[in-house]
Amino acid sequence: MDIIIILLIVNVITAVSVIGLTLIQQPKGDMGSAFGGGGSQSMFGSRGSANFLTKSTSWMCFLFFASSLMLAYLYAQNSSGDGVVDQSVIEELSEAPSEIPSIVESIEATDTQVDGLPEIPVDSNATEAASDAVESLENAAGDAIEDANTVVDEAVNQ
Repeated sequence: MDIIIILLIVNVITAVSVIGLTLIQQPKGDMGSAFGGGGSQSMFGSRGSANFLTKSTSWMCFLFFASSLMLAYLYAQNSSGDGVVDQSVIEELSEAPSEIPSIVESIEATDTQVDGLPEIPVDSNATEAASDAVESLENAAGDAIEDANTVVDEAVNQ
């Protein structure tokens, strides 16, 4: 068996064990004691002797973190040098530049073909209207920012 599979199995078992052990433990005490309720048990203070459940939960947490770190290390070692792109895609792209000149030569247009294309009319009124609209939006945004700054300054000064 591969070490990664063993670590994955250990990781899953320890994760389930930590969840289970945490859920079956008894709560430490009253939450009101943390907020001045005057309880005898302190929420984050000394906890006395740890029982079997708390010790086993601590060990399972340690195993979980250790196996997670080992898995991360092993995956990083195994995937070093591998990219996101599949090797076959890289090979296809490396072959492509030899084909590009022949494709470009086959689609080159002559000057007479380009001269024969119809011109696209540009409406100067539409261009001016668009630039006026952009300018008015910029002015409105500037005015809105000034108004917002004024309101904030008034609120701060009160």
